[in-house]
Parts: sequence; C-alpha cells; structure tokens
Amino acid sequence: MDPLEYCRQKVASPGSAVYYALRFAPETQHHALLAVHAFHAEITEIPDEVSDAAVGEVKLNWWREELQRLFDGQPRHPVSQALTPAIDTHALPAETFREIIQGAAMDLSYNVYPSFRELAVYCHRTGGGLASLLTGVAGTDSAQSARFAHDLGMALTLRRRLLSVRRDARAGRVYIPEDELESAGLQREALLQQQTSPALRTVFREQADRILTFLDQADGHLADVERERLRSGIILAALDRALLREMAQDNFPLLERGFELTPLRRLWIAWRTARRQQRLSRKAGA
Repeated sequence: MDPLEYCRQKVASPGSAVYYALRFAPETQHHALLAVHAFHAEITEIPDEVSDAAVGEVKLNWWREELQRLFDGQPRHPVSQALTPAIDTHALPAETFREIIQGAAMDLSYNVYPSFRELAVYCHRTGGGLASLLTGVAGTDSAQSARFAHDLGMALTLRRRLLSVRRDARAGRVYIPEDELESAGLQREALLQQQTSPALRTVFREQADRILTFLDQADGHLADVERERLRSGIILAALDRALLREMAQDNFPLLERGFELTPLRRLWIAWRTARRQQRLSRKAGA
C-alpha cells in the first residue's frame, strides 16, 4: 500500500476531525501533517491494543529502532516512509518523536497519577509532542508558537483521556489525578460503575474546565500573523471546544455513553475556523 494512503486510512477517514483539520490546512502541509498524525496514532494506540505491558514494551522498542532507521534513511514502516520527506523538508527533530514514544511507555508503566503535576508530564510527551510537530510542519518557530504547541498538546491529550475515561478504567488506567478524586470523596472504582454519579459529574466538569483553560491559553499565545499557517492545529482546538460544550450540555454522562460531533458539524466548524485564521493573518500582514 502507498505510505500516504496507509496514513490516510489510519487517521483521516472522511468526516473525522483529522480529515477536516488537514482539508483546511495549507496544501503544502497536507502530506507532512498526515504522516505526523499517523505516527502519533501508531504509537499511542499500542497501550490500548495490548493486555500485557511486556508486549507493549516490545512494540515500543521496535518503534524506537524504526525511528533510528527513519533518521538513517532506511525506514521500513509505511508511516515512517511517509514521514521521510516531512522530516527532510521541515527539519522535524528525532527527539520530539522520542517524546511521544516515552509518553506511550508511561501508559504501560503507570496506572494512576497522584496529582496533575505528574499527569502533566504524560500530556506534555504525548500531546505536546504531537502539537510541536504540527507547528514544525507549519514552519513557525517563535516563542508564541512553542507555547501554543504546549497548551494545545495538553488539551488534546486531556480531552482524549476524558472521553475514554471508562474504557481506560477498565484497562486499569486512570487519567484523573488521584488527589482530585479523593477530594470529591471518590475512589478509582467509581469510574467502573454503570452510571455517572453527581460527584463524578462534578469531577468530569472540572476536567473539562481545565481543558478549556488550556485551549484558551493556546489561542491567546498566537500572533495573528502565524494563524494562517497554524490553522490545522487551531481547527483541532475548535473541534474539541465544541465537543466539550456538548458534553457539558448533557452534564457529562461519560460512563453511560460516548460523544462525537457529526461530520457536517465538523465541516462547518473547520471551514469557519480556517476562514477566520486566514482573515486575521492577512490583516496582521497588511
């Protein structure tokens, strides 16, 4: 299979969030962004696909070796092959890819985080690594774009884990800080129940508020002149914001059901967001 087609089937099926984030990104970024998202998915899905941490570590070790082959110019995997021109064109650093692998390794080693301080390290490695690569593809290397990448990465990971909270708990992993559960009078076992209790809804709302704070901070970091180049990441942020609003409107019944925006709504949000970034950048550059 063609490497880019493999990546497209992996992460950018029509109607998905990544599909629209790529569709409205600058055309020169499309292939590189697709490959970066596919790499992130390949790595972060490993802990969810294995029941034995040792098996997961073997897979991550294979990717550590593949990463070395990639930067030596001898990639084997379709995702690595798709990444080769992106790395050459955008000078994407190997260390950032390693950070994502280290984040996935934390999934295999940790089943609970005592406080947000420890959870933030995980979020920085997984989501922060992804967002940093997205800004690298966009060709922005300012202090503002670095701060944008950090806060966007935190938000993307926290949202992903909030949405999968019950599945993660069944796998023995909890991404809500233990001290915050205890403050609400809850134990980890509360995440395994069939229904979301009032106390747990409050905890979920607090997690969503934290994500929104990171999204607000990310947007506030950006210089308008950079927005057009970074609109792929900004679209992902806008889609997450809309999803959080839907969850809040239903008062976070996350143990009962999942949440997903319709493809049509994603299209509208992505188009509107992209147009706004283009206007702001062109006005700033005028």
